[in-house]
Amino acid sequence: MDSSNSKLAAAGSAKTKDSVLRDIGVVLVQRWNWFESFERQTYMGLVVLISAYCAWFISQSARLYYGYSQPPYDLSVFNQGLWLISHGHGLFVTIMGRSLFGDHSSFILLLFAPFYSWFPEPMGLLVLQTLLLAGASVPIYLLARKHLQSARMALFIAAAYLLSPFIQQGNLDQFHPECFMVAIIAWAIYFAIEDRMVLLFFMCELALLVKEDAAVLVVPLALWVMWRRNFKVGARIGALALVWLALVTRVLIPDFLGASSFYSGRLPFGGWSGTFHTLFHTPGTFISYLVSQGRAFFAWQMIAPTGAVAVLAPEFALFGAGVVLENMLSVDPYQHMIVFQYTMVMAPIMAIATVWAIHRQASQVHRWMLVFVVVVSALWTCTIWGYAPFSNNKTVQYIQPASPQLAAINQMERMIPPRAAVSAFYPLSTHLDLRTNIYVWPNPFYASNWGLENNPGAYLPVSRRVEYLFLPAVLSDSNEIKVFNSLKQNFTILKSSNGFTLYKRK
Repeated sequence: MDSSNSKLAAAGSAKTKDSVLRDIGVVLVQRWNWFESFERQTYMGLVVLISAYCAWFISQSARLYYGYSQPPYDLSVFNQGLWLISHGHGLFVTIMGRSLFGDHSSFILLLFAPFYSWFPEPMGLLVLQTLLLAGASVPIYLLARKHLQSARMALFIAAAYLLSPFIQQGNLDQFHPECFMVAIIAWAIYFAIEDRMVLLFFMCELALLVKEDAAVLVVPLALWVMWRRNFKVGARIGALALVWLALVTRVLIPDFLGASSFYSGRLPFGGWSGTFHTLFHTPGTFISYLVSQGRAFFAWQMIAPTGAVAVLAPEFALFGAGVVLENMLSVDPYQHMIVFQYTMVMAPIMAIATVWAIHRQASQVHRWMLVFVVVVSALWTCTIWGYAPFSNNKTVQYIQPASPQLAAINQMERMIPPRAAVSAFYPLSTHLDLRTNIYVWPNPFYASNWGLENNPGAYLPVSRRVEYLFLPAVLSDSNEIKVFNSLKQNFTILKSSNGFTLYKRK
């Protein structure tokens, strides 16, 4: 009897243990499933953010471009340059009268040229630019998710990056190779932090192909790698950057351009020697220069989108110190204004510095407080300087698709043969630059913003090749009227409608 009861008790005990283990297993599975579901949701959140950004800015770029309101000059330069490369026509860009690589050493365009042939028109470049700028949020998210150990924080930081007025302003300012740099430097910093040296080296090589001044980004990163990760790899990257900088500025650009760098005169006080002399001998003059022409406001704009949280991680924020200093020193006012491409690369740098500043906080409460500051600052600066749907800036001003003027312009464009040489009114040039000879009026009849700009007003010999003029029906500039009157006897009107006239050489 007792033996039977003990057997029953043992069986019941075993059954109880099995059911407890089964219940624990069910709970663990449920929690794991919830965790996986949450992780999938945060990844999907990033996908939604990137998709929303791309949808909005591609649509705005399309409205600007097809509505003839996209600022055309730089967009035409790179579009014609890529078309020439992909069709084997050489590198001389008639939009600006220089070799494509005499302007900037953007050799990365050679790598992209085969892909350009799939979508050979300016809108393809504008789409590519948006995708590259949005794609930089991926390494930012991955770093934040790992080092903050919070997928939600990572999502907020990625959103703050996409709200940055640096990238939004640059996104709608034509096309510039700096968009490659934004994505490349974000991944380069990611690989440096994660100690993936082979991929880091590859990214740094790509960065140096974007533009001649890429060394101001690569060298600080190389110094950090020497200090924090791998001395030999960092030293090799730094040496490569400095050698490449010397080669590009001293040999390659002068060879393509036929002169020293077109932008070498942007340093103040007569160049590097004058700048250093002023800094050490008359520092007051140097400081006065740095706070003039809105430069102090520009410096503040660099930290405002992150609520100055990024400066709490100076070793990462200093990656962009060379960029800020270069832009503040320049005599070109465009370089210390965030509305142009020069500051786009600061967005991922400041975002990653923000991640590290938050990572250094031991308290979870302090981390969330800083995330809150970053998100509020990002929304505020995007509202006043950005181009989001809620921003104060009116994103697009363009000719409406149903406008008779737009229909007339498109009809006249179709009347121009694809290989004909054309001189076109400034906003129209981007729509006609898939050809070997396209000029921005009054070029080539009156040299303006052409070549090295040392022959303004010259009558260029290539003017005899121009077969078509596409101009406003009424010219407003007195000099352009004079130029047109001197050559109108050689052209006849093909069509005139809605404020524009197409002329053909007799």
